[in-house]
Amino acid sequence: MPQHKRRRWITGKAVVISGCASLLGGFALAGSATPGLAATTAPAAHPAFRVIASNGCQLGNGIKHVVQLTFDNVHFFRDNPNVPSDLEMMPNLLNFFENNGTFMSNSHTPLIAHTAIDILTSLTGLYGDRQGMPGMNNAFRTFNPDGTTDPASAFAYWTDPIFDTASTPTPGHDTNPSMVYSPTPPATTSPPPAPNTITPAPWAPYTRAGCDAGYVGTANVELENTAVDIPKVFGPNSPEAQQLAADPDRFKDAEVADYVGVAVHCAQGSGFCANAQGVKFGQTSPSPTASPDLLPNEPGGYNGFQGLFGHRYVAPQIGAGQPDVTHNGFQVTNDAGNLVDLNGNQINGAFLTNYPGFPGFSSINPSQTLAYLADMQEAGVPMTGGYISDIHGNEHIPALSGTGGPCNGAPSALGPGSPCYVAQAQYYNQAFGTFFQRLAADGITPQNTMFVLSSDEGDHVAGANVGRAIQPTPSNCDGATVNGDTVSPDVYCTYPTQPDGKTLSFGELSGNLTGLLATQKNDTTPFTAVSDSAPGFYVTGEPGPNDAAVRTLERDAGGLTAANPYTGTTQPITNYLADQTEMAILHMVNADPARTPTFTMFARPDYFLSTGAPTCTTTAPCVTQNSSFAYNHGDYAAEIDTNYLGLAGPGVKNLGLDGSAANAGPSSAGADSGQITVPGSGTTGTWVDETDIRPTMMYLLGLKDDYEHDGRVITQVLTHPNNALSGPGVAALGDCYKQLNSSVGEFGTSTLQVATKAIESNSPGDRQYLATDRVLAGLNIGRDRLAGAIKGDLEAAAFQNAPVRGAFGLTVACNVLVGAAQHLASGH
Repeated sequence: MPQHKRRRWITGKAVVISGCASLLGGFALAGSATPGLAATTAPAAHPAFRVIASNGCQLGNGIKHVVQLTFDNVHFFRDNPNVPSDLEMMPNLLNFFENNGTFMSNSHTPLIAHTAIDILTSLTGLYGDRQGMPGMNNAFRTFNPDGTTDPASAFAYWTDPIFDTASTPTPGHDTNPSMVYSPTPPATTSPPPAPNTITPAPWAPYTRAGCDAGYVGTANVELENTAVDIPKVFGPNSPEAQQLAADPDRFKDAEVADYVGVAVHCAQGSGFCANAQGVKFGQTSPSPTASPDLLPNEPGGYNGFQGLFGHRYVAPQIGAGQPDVTHNGFQVTNDAGNLVDLNGNQINGAFLTNYPGFPGFSSINPSQTLAYLADMQEAGVPMTGGYISDIHGNEHIPALSGTGGPCNGAPSALGPGSPCYVAQAQYYNQAFGTFFQRLAADGITPQNTMFVLSSDEGDHVAGANVGRAIQPTPSNCDGATVNGDTVSPDVYCTYPTQPDGKTLSFGELSGNLTGLLATQKNDTTPFTAVSDSAPGFYVTGEPGPNDAAVRTLERDAGGLTAANPYTGTTQPITNYLADQTEMAILHMVNADPARTPTFTMFARPDYFLSTGAPTCTTTAPCVTQNSSFAYNHGDYAAEIDTNYLGLAGPGVKNLGLDGSAANAGPSSAGADSGQITVPGSGTTGTWVDETDIRPTMMYLLGLKDDYEHDGRVITQVLTHPNNALSGPGVAALGDCYKQLNSSVGEFGTSTLQVATKAIESNSPGDRQYLATDRVLAGLNIGRDRLAGAIKGDLEAAAFQNAPVRGAFGLTVACNVLVGAAQHLASGH
């Protein structure tokens, strides 16, 4: 399965949509339920819908609610310089943050930039080397004792072991925790940390403070799959596991709809969980539906907590079971008593007709996610977090996809400014307008609520674009105009077809690594890889980094070429290479050594690379255009790794836009498309990355995690930072710390450039590579020690109000180390 969608069961099946509705009107699917499975309406014996007060929820700064929104690949900067960006075409959302708080356009991802690692970094404030998902795509591989590898998914419930997705896992395969934790950077910790501890859970500070925490579609905090998570959380002989076993559908759509993707973690004694009852599969009378919320490795212990897992058990607690429920004039349920989205459409499981349930990760739109979050808040769940799909793919929204609709027959990958792209942006914009109106009617406003907005990563547009050899038409196309909160279609962009007249000249260049290496370099070294624009290579047998075959494969990977129709040239495929030393610098090596690739290639982001046949022929070329996907991420490129963060609420300054405007940031357009570094992109504003989200939230909420964050509290947006954070030199120290420790800051970028040159070298005795690798290893040790000292002081300043007495000296040392990496990269 390609990397671009989050879950296999969504892209593995056909989507069938029928009917037509107005752009912003309702649309309901009709038909019979899947036979032999759970009921298609909410379980019987529902409690009366009511607002359940969260008595005892204690947060700081007068905050009573938290709403954290995470987009998938939704951009603030423009992909086509003439077309308003994704967020520009959602003015109801963008204006909310700029008018009520601060919208920061100079935020950044870790590496590699993918949904799993990015969301988990945002949730924890830890880079992947410490929270366990430094990520190869949204999956990874693990070395087995025999030197082969098994595939694994990065999406697994928080306490799961590695989710080995091989049809028959190899004997002795890795079973360490999926979210394997390290209190310090594992690559430079001596002795290395044992890979047997689970990362502390992000909901624990909320529930310990008496606050229920609800999530929709957000990585690893709710059930992520059926095969492992249902028997683990509910029990191997539970009714839920029996339902799973009885379902003949290999995709297990009903169980996904019932139990995956939605969860509420409850405070001790919370009525939300304690009072929850429903009729379970195979039973005839109601019984409690809450399950023990087990965190066996949580520092300080975590006992006596419960959680509700899945739409089937959460929905009755937030309104389902009663027909035609409204709240302050906003519809909660339909006449069948099932939850509806913000447009009044019943929320159904993916690929199921009239079967209420979680609609799936890959195409969950804001009308659905935001309805869940509003329902939860109105039912007394004060902390809510939700995930929302992008607008770059055809999301098959019923209101837009019926006969004559703008997305009916539209391609899978949507060019900026195309009709379906604009229509989806309008749909999203309307949903956010309704959401904020509904919350305001509930008294949930920036005066008492923390609002947080981010996206997992940016994208490189692999295809026709302004300034490339193939361009959209007409040349002045802008797709839409934005006036206040209104988005109106204007001159649509049309993307040219290839000579066959059918295939769009818009889509990633899919490359067969095995065939390219065999035909161009005569290199048949056996390896597996994680398919990506930044593929991780796992050389069979797990040889060391200085092994002759490994070194040859690295050089050969760096020398691959292909004809690129978007540049009109034959070009190198590889931009950068990272061996295990450089991957450690980039926070890509976690506590489990079996997961570490032999090396990683960062390709030019037009390319998406996989293993394949060891041949390249005219009928089966090794590089082809795939028009189903055109938005590549994971890779190192300014437009991928530069992101945004929106904050609004008590304690947050109203700075409006902090950073470069939407039309002034890194873009996929132009002759240098995909070739600009993050430090070289010229973005302005406070430089932050995704590790900073969590500590800033915890500071404002008056809470504390049981570990030291890799990020820092963003002092620039605080209305009243404490005395320690306001101390002399602290802000400057925080700024330098970002450039030192971020994967894509000045230090990481410089060392990646240095590592690439050394890896591609072929000096006598491999002297250049070996010498450079030693220098980089030394820099990594120095960086981790200094970064540890800095973040320790910044953490103590934020959460203990302890003065940072050595701020100026630490800043000097930080600048020296960053300068050393830059000096090395310059070749002087």
